[in-house]
Amino acid sequence: MNESEKQTYPNDTNRPGGTIMKKQPSPPNRRGRLVMLCFVLGLIFLVMLVGTVYLQHLLGRIHYVDSGTAPTLSPEELDAYLATQPEEINTAPTMNPEDVTFPDYDADIGKDSDIINILLIGQDRREDETRARSDSMILCTFRKSEKKLTMTSFLRDTYVKIPGYGRNRINVAYAAGGMSLLNKTLENNFGVHIDGNVEVDFHQFADIVDLLGGVEVDLRNDEAQWVNRETGSALSEGTNRLNGQQALAYARIRKLDADGDFSRTNRQRKVITALLDAYRGTSLPAALSLLEQILPLITTDMTDREILGYAVSLFPLLSRGEIVSQHIPAPDTYSSRSIDGMAVLVADLEANRKILQDTLGG
Repeated sequence: MNESEKQTYPNDTNRPGGTIMKKQPSPPNRRGRLVMLCFVLGLIFLVMLVGTVYLQHLLGRIHYVDSGTAPTLSPEELDAYLATQPEEINTAPTMNPEDVTFPDYDADIGKDSDIINILLIGQDRREDETRARSDSMILCTFRKSEKKLTMTSFLRDTYVKIPGYGRNRINVAYAAGGMSLLNKTLENNFGVHIDGNVEVDFHQFADIVDLLGGVEVDLRNDEAQWVNRETGSALSEGTNRLNGQQALAYARIRKLDADGDFSRTNRQRKVITALLDAYRGTSLPAALSLLEQILPLITTDMTDREILGYAVSLFPLLSRGEIVSQHIPAPDTYSSRSIDGMAVLVADLEANRKILQDTLGG
């Protein structure tokens, strides 16, 4: 150390010779980096806090149910309920119920980390009713690695074995035991694994379509005239933007086609596909604004943690993935029959299970 780097303090008895080294100040750029780091960390924490609070707010708008504790009807109560429901004229060939066999499958289709199976349930509960059959059942299978969504409609008149209730149409399972029993029925008869359920009634479906600004659908002339009669509209053949009530009337048409419920479920998937296509690429603020209004209209048995996990996985798929659809029973795998006075679809369950395994995977 040279003389210029020393300072002498004659009265400083703690330092030999009264000499100390000068303290070097911290570089200004180092202090600035520390301040900036603290600011950035604080900002990240604030954003995470606000985001968490907002997510909890959004999730709190959903109607939750515990599907495992849903009230069930006794077989006698179910019979009494079904006796109040109108039965359509049945001209199908008669079949003995004992001639139908039912395998009991393991629920392994779609049970894969790459696959998410969400069942959409549409029901038509009237104001004075505490029970309703599931009028629409669409299994939405998301394959993450392929960015592919497969929508599978299960026809409501499909003849199945309902655990604890014997043989009946598949839509009766929901009336008897809610989401849980419907899931078990699908699992046992077709071997599909279901991760969660989302339910809306038909009035809520119409409200959701209105909140989304309507939906563009290509109508045949007879379809347009049917919707006009049901809603007092003036639609015409070709592409039309349907409001909620018009979309609902269109999705419920059964009697214009010889195949009845098959074409009806095709229309339902067509409406859902059109809605998804219309909102691909929607900005985050716009999507959040829509969710604020739509979430109170749905019911689910999934937990907050499951919903968030699925949302993270599915967001990229919904924005740019492929969408395909099908129905079960598949073509050439069923026959229309009359069993115990009911018009039902008797399906080759093994053939349909194979189709589901091929198209859904797992």
